[in-house]
Amino acid sequence: MKKLVLAMIIIGTVLMLNESEAQACSCDLPLGNLTLKELVKKAHKQSRAVFVGKVIEILRAPARYMVTVKFRVENSWKGPLAKEITLSTGRGGGDCGYQFEVGERYLVYAYGSDETTLATNICQRTSVATVVIEEIKLLGKGKLPSKSRSPLAL
Repeated sequence: MKKLVLAMIIIGTVLMLNESEAQACSCDLPLGNLTLKELVKKAHKQSRAVFVGKVIEILRAPARYMVTVKFRVENSWKGPLAKEITLSTGRGGGDCGYQFEVGERYLVYAYGSDETTLATNICQRTSVATVVIEEIKLLGKGKLPSKSRSPLAL
């Protein structure tokens, strides 16, 4: 009986020590009756960077909660104007991470403390570019990226 109790204590301790952090995604509520134009203007104003780019690489370090996504920028409305930039996002599920795919083009609304620490998630207006063509038109002409690489590039 003592061995069974000791085994249960050991198993319970191991399970508690290996327990991962619980995360939950929580976005702000929708913005009521705003028009698409008003939503785009608000998202642009609140973002550190806004651009359309193609995902060229995704780095998923096993020990990190975040993934790093490398983009080839096609057009920019705000933020760095480099040909390639990177940003972070969660892995998905409860952490609000956006699930990017290599080779796909996205309209990205990124936030960050500065232009070298950009991130995005499902709470932003980030979306597959072919789905938000009208939104891209509302943003206007934008700017083409410079030939230099950004300090954000991998």
